[in-house]
Amino acid sequence: MSKNLTIKRILAFAMACALLFGGVQALADQVYINGSATVYVQPSESAEVLGTLKSGTKVAVAAEKGGWAMLKKGNAVAYVKSSDLIRVESTGSIAAYAASDAPMYRTFSTGSKQLGTIPAGASVTVTAKAGDMAYVKYGKYKGFVAAANLTTQAPAKSEAAEQSAAAEQSAAPSYRTVYVAKDGAKVYSARGRVIGTLPANTELSLAAVKGGVCQVKKGGRTAYMFQSDLSESRVTVEPAQEKTEAEPAAQTEQSICATAYANKDGAKVYSAKGQVIGSLPANTAVTVTAVKGDICRVTANGATAYMLKGDLSCNKVETAQAQPAQAETAMASVAYANKDGAKVYNASGDEIGTLGLNAAVTVTAVKGDVCRVTANGATAYMKKADLSASKTEAPAAQAAAEPTGASTVAPARGPGKEMDWWTSDIQSIFARGTTAQITDVATGIAWREQRRGGTNHADVQPLTAADTAAMKKACGSWSWSRRAIIVTINGVNYAASMNCMPHGGGSITDNNFNGHHCIHFTNSRTHGGNKVCPLHQAAIKKAAGLSK
Repeated sequence: MSKNLTIKRILAFAMACALLFGGVQALADQVYINGSATVYVQPSESAEVLGTLKSGTKVAVAAEKGGWAMLKKGNAVAYVKSSDLIRVESTGSIAAYAASDAPMYRTFSTGSKQLGTIPAGASVTVTAKAGDMAYVKYGKYKGFVAAANLTTQAPAKSEAAEQSAAAEQSAAPSYRTVYVAKDGAKVYSARGRVIGTLPANTELSLAAVKGGVCQVKKGGRTAYMFQSDLSESRVTVEPAQEKTEAEPAAQTEQSICATAYANKDGAKVYSAKGQVIGSLPANTAVTVTAVKGDICRVTANGATAYMLKGDLSCNKVETAQAQPAQAETAMASVAYANKDGAKVYNASGDEIGTLGLNAAVTVTAVKGDVCRVTANGATAYMKKADLSASKTEAPAAQAAAEPTGASTVAPARGPGKEMDWWTSDIQSIFARGTTAQITDVATGIAWREQRRGGTNHADVQPLTAADTAAMKKACGSWSWSRRAIIVTINGVNYAASMNCMPHGGGSITDNNFNGHHCIHFTNSRTHGGNKVCPLHQAAIKKAAGLSK
């Protein structure tokens, strides 16, 4: 065997030893996305697409079969093709050298950001491999280089080279003043993670430069920036770069304002997984933190979510309902229901629910005797006479009059519509914070519930003590038994199933219900076992009128 083994053969030998002798059993494989990967609900290209994962995303693989990998995060499960994955495997510490100038990349892909170049003959330590790439440590830098650019044979150094290296090591670091060359220039940690951004002309101390990467200091803190983002002198900021009135997003394909507004009622808001988690009324302000294609990452009230670029505008929009509210200022922006059972209507004037005494809403527009209100991300309408600018003091006798054994909610008529939990709009229709009317199919008893959480199905709570009493009357006792129910939202009936057992946590504390219970729709899953429950599915069929 030749003494000058290639690094690829060394890596293969190291992995074989690990498998034979178990030397790295404690180091579990780390699995990443290799290139852009499409994520599916089921292991089939014809299944619903949840979104895509970019190259370098770390994932947890629960199982692999038939060319598909099941990814799992918490209780959520999704699938990608096994060919879209790559494993970074430990090799132990292997001494190697750059056979030629070797570009170092942030990830195992040569398409990722280049961190710099390791000069020919430089010593590195190989600690892991990913396909044809080796993960190396070079001085205080770490990254991936092509294994073909490495060798185990130490290069012969000339006397001049050794003297130059010694001089470089002994030279004291040179500090000089530099300036940030553009707004939003990214700042990185020593591990290459983005830790913040800086505005143009921020003054920094330059400590070192290597391969296009600069070590900078400010206020005693050390970080790293790209040399292309720095300047020897202050830069002139063009008017378009200043944070004044931003130009409309439509002028250029990639432009969008730092502060934008929902340009229509019901503008949808999405999670990072592409699921609808709520909606915004027209002219709701959000802060845009990133734009990629037609998707904007936005923040509001400390929460981060995603919206379609087409649903945002740089300026507020004029709406027929919003104009009267601009002139009329008699209503406070935050108002309270001044009685129990204050009615709530949709845009068509249909009653969709009621509010309890002193329930808070935000008034976004007033026209005559009608107020447009928002609560928990949902938009609806109320009579101005049913709202007050301050909370109403409840008489002591009112608590005694609270019904305890029945609900005044009228039961739904007719069967419910089947809605697939994953492929229909039911998750956005029954969004978190939405109040629905529940009708027990077997008894005809009806009450109100509010969705408070849940991912594989809806976690709900009775709205008041009277609603809890009505629910218990329908169920007979708290039980895990599945019951066919009709869920009515905005006047539409949906087929569903529920259990009657209080469990877990609950945020409504005055409803005499200790925790929450579960409502299932077609193909929804349990949280514990992540499985479709056949008993729930049978009850849903019954609610839809498809079985007895």
